[in-house]
Amino acid sequence: MKKVVISLLFIQVLILITIFLRSDDLSLLTYINNSFVYGGILVFVGLWVFVVRTGVFDIFTISMRKAFKIKSTLEDDEMRPPSEILAFSSSYLLVTGTLTLLIMSICLIIYSF
Repeated sequence: MKKVVISLLFIQVLILITIFLRSDDLSLLTYINNSFVYGGILVFVGLWVFVVRTGVFDIFTISMRKAFKIKSTLEDDEMRPPSEILAFSSSYLLVTGTLTLLIMSICLIIYSF
């Protein structure tokens, strides 16, 4: 929980830095736009990591290695599947991205009034 709060605060500070660096005026609309981009990227990358870690692409990569087998220095047994390469969990990315999008949605509701 503490890591999620720290990463959420880090993303919020990064959003504010982006607003100031782009020299936009500090308004609720620019915050909503920037938080949508950061939250969307976090959720997209988190879902991508989740899909790869489930092993969906393992069979595909093994079959491609067998289909396009060229004289290689590495054997098929020595090459690790993609699900073993990613050693970190996608939960922090998904939770941080979802919370960022939730905060953005609340700000969007406030902006619509």
